[in-house]
Amino acid sequence: MRTRNTCSIGVLMGLAVYNSDMPLCTHTRDFGGLTSMKSVKPNTLYIGRLKLSWCLIRHFILFVYELSIILDLHFPSICYRKLLSPPVVPANHSARVGVVRNFNLDDLAQFMPEVVFGLKELLAYEGNVEEDMGLTFQVSFGEYNEVVTVPLMENAHRVPVTNANRNEFVRLYLDWILNKGIYEKFRAFYLGFHSVCASNALIMLRPEEVEILVCGSPKLDLRELQKNTEYDGYKAGDRIIKDFWDVLFELPPEMQKRFLRFVTGTDRVPVGGMAEMSFKITRLRDRPAFLPSAHTCFNQLVLPDYPDRETLEQKLFIALSNAEGFGLE
Repeated sequence: MRTRNTCSIGVLMGLAVYNSDMPLCTHTRDFGGLTSMKSVKPNTLYIGRLKLSWCLIRHFILFVYELSIILDLHFPSICYRKLLSPPVVPANHSARVGVVRNFNLDDLAQFMPEVVFGLKELLAYEGNVEEDMGLTFQVSFGEYNEVVTVPLMENAHRVPVTNANRNEFVRLYLDWILNKGIYEKFRAFYLGFHSVCASNALIMLRPEEVEILVCGSPKLDLRELQKNTEYDGYKAGDRIIKDFWDVLFELPPEMQKRFLRFVTGTDRVPVGGMAEMSFKITRLRDRPAFLPSAHTCFNQLVLPDYPDRETLEQKLFIALSNAEGFGLE
């Protein structure tokens, strides 16, 4: 059973990773020419870089995995492909891991759409790429208020990007962003993930199935949740409980997700479906003016004994529409 302290630690660790105001996470969105080819600077393209404490992430995932906590994280799909490259850690410690060979612009578009827009403009440009854009086979990025330039090939600064070789430039550029430029950091993440989830069963999983293991499923089946619900102060046959489920079933899908986030802290469903979730509805007596409340650490809804369905529906809607919980964005 998770405790309040456990949940609080998890929330704080999650915020430490994702809060851009803290030093563990720095977002740099200087894409320069890749945002619009009209503003390309000679001999360089600028990209954004996300600096994370990979060691902290590794221990954070270990923490939530051991406690069966669903993470409301939205890693790009290529992340899970990299985690399965290969699906079992090689015995040879010097072997390269977390490297994806079959990649394309769609993989980058999930988290760098501006860069992809610029690259597509480059590929579709009908004029003279070499003369009009003045690019070479280099990539530059901002790091600690300095510009660092990395060659994509030998003698890169002497190799201009032309109409004939621009496809090769884009391929090398993607390889640097998705593999080479983050190799050491992602290698730490890869080894940390497999130290927690080490299993030959990963060989049989597709990347999207690994995502479900980590983040849960987005598909909701509230009737399964109803079957698995415990009651404290209420009975399943009480009028207010019947009204509650009827109201919940009639909500649009987006409001149903809000309800799940309201009572659990995430709108993702654990592996195995909602039948695997524990959920409790507790009665709050003599407080008809109160809104429903929740203890997300225990998947518990505190429901006042409202006098009628109309009041229940109104109070629940207000609570779901205005709640701000511990979910990580």
